[in-house]
Amino acid sequence: MKRFTLRATPEIVVLAVLLVLSLLGVLFMENLVSQPKLLFGRSLSALAPSLFPLIVISALALLCALVLLLLNQQGGHQANAGMSHGEWRRGLVFFAITTFYALTMQPFGFLISSAIAIASLSWQMGNRSWVQTGVLAIVAPVLLYLAATRLLAVSLPELNVIELVYARLLGA
Repeated sequence: MKRFTLRATPEIVVLAVLLVLSLLGVLFMENLVSQPKLLFGRSLSALAPSLFPLIVISALALLCALVLLLLNQQGGHQANAGMSHGEWRRGLVFFAITTFYALTMQPFGFLISSAIAIASLSWQMGNRSWVQTGVLAIVAPVLLYLAATRLLAVSLPELNVIELVYARLLGA
């Protein structure tokens, strides 16, 4: 059996930290997600509120472990000479977009903040087609919202006007 020998490159360190944090998230999931409100002694939702976060964090842990194992089997990872100014700028812009997304989720609602974040990330990644970016920024958040709220029974923050439109369109 081959010994685990990877050099501590930034990619390896990030993967290891994400693996540890995701495993801790799985272990302490019940403390991280609040329990649903009870109505007459029973839950309003058929699914536990920790189910979806548990699935996502478990998948993150598995993917991190898999990548670390694959990198180890390939004989390590070649260290780069360093990041260029453009790479640093793209990384900082990505961090700014995701921070903006997290901070605007509650006041703007899921649909608007997701549409802005997806359009911004699509533009940053090099997509210059306004039609493709627009369709992706509108269709993806709507499908994610419907899947999360209707299939997984997860409550997402949304503006009252948008929730009323969804309710009217879906007859709920």
